[in-house]
Amino acid sequence: MMNLQQTYAGVDPILTTLAQGFMLPATNIANFIAPVVDTPTRAGRILRFGKEQFAINDFRRAYGTNIPYVQSRYDSEPYALEQEVVAWELPEEVIENAGEGPAQVDLRAIETRNAMSRLMNAYEYTVSQAVTVTGTYNPYEPNTGAGTQDGLGFTTWTTFSTAYTSAAGPSAWSSLTSNPIEDVLTLKRSVANQIGIRPNSMVVGTAVFDQLLTNQAILERIKYTTADSIDTDMLARYFGLERGLRVAEGRYLATDGSLQPVFPENGLLLFYSPNGPSDSVMPAGGANAATPAFAYTYQLTGTPAVRPEYYIRERRVVRAEITVERVVNLVGLGATGLIGSGAMITNVLS
Repeated sequence: MMNLQQTYAGVDPILTTLAQGFMLPATNIANFIAPVVDTPTRAGRILRFGKEQFAINDFRRAYGTNIPYVQSRYDSEPYALEQEVVAWELPEEVIENAGEGPAQVDLRAIETRNAMSRLMNAYEYTVSQAVTVTGTYNPYEPNTGAGTQDGLGFTTWTTFSTAYTSAAGPSAWSSLTSNPIEDVLTLKRSVANQIGIRPNSMVVGTAVFDQLLTNQAILERIKYTTADSIDTDMLARYFGLERGLRVAEGRYLATDGSLQPVFPENGLLLFYSPNGPSDSVMPAGGANAATPAFAYTYQLTGTPAVRPEYYIRERRVVRAEITVERVVNLVGLGATGLIGSGAMITNVLS
């Protein structure tokens, strides 16, 4: 069987290095939500994590008693990487006008970066769709006083509000009386009840971020500590998110020609990931699929890769193709077998 190094042996080493070194913008959410991990095969079993993998265990034993053991949970559902390919083309006249030497190399570098940007924009949409699918998360169990607050995946603020213990419930964040920190703490506790660890990461839509900038409870809280304008780092500290908070700025071109947000503008995703945020298209340092997390991007070793360019005589263009093979998987399970390592509300403003 041909290994992956042989599969991608026919690559342009300079442009492939450029593609693999492509740095994502600070607004990227795909790799923030689902860090990249290498996989040497195009298919396999999804490695899922139940709450026992997140929890702190006691491995002490008395002499003569059974030895504690751990066992990974391989999901019955297989995964298969999806191949994404994009080509760039340069007319021979443009190449000739560039002359010889560095200018020609720069042309190819510009086209490679542009193609990588388009690939990553498309993946932003893919990951956003994966985390907003109805029925993905554990249903929230309303707290009736003695009940427990389990995982959650609400589509509206109303369903979140009615699950609260209090009769009135929380105010939507568009309200002057809203107190986002209390709501985030509630969501954190809900996730912790599922996996034993509180979320450390959050993604919000643009409308949510704008609302947080003018929220009276937040402004009142920080006015005694800083005179700086509110930014994502400040909000991450305010909400106790060690890994960070990101605003989903991405847009995709809809069929009607309009630009639409890839992530719900009124949405909020709160989740846990053990890996530091990475702005590279390559695996984050230390990231591997065997570490419990909310989600991972399984990416074929050696990709993205740029095939050597070739000439198309009929159109008088030089073409090169960039290939990446990957798939996003939500892997942190809760008590009912659905995703419990994250909380998603598609509309926190109303």
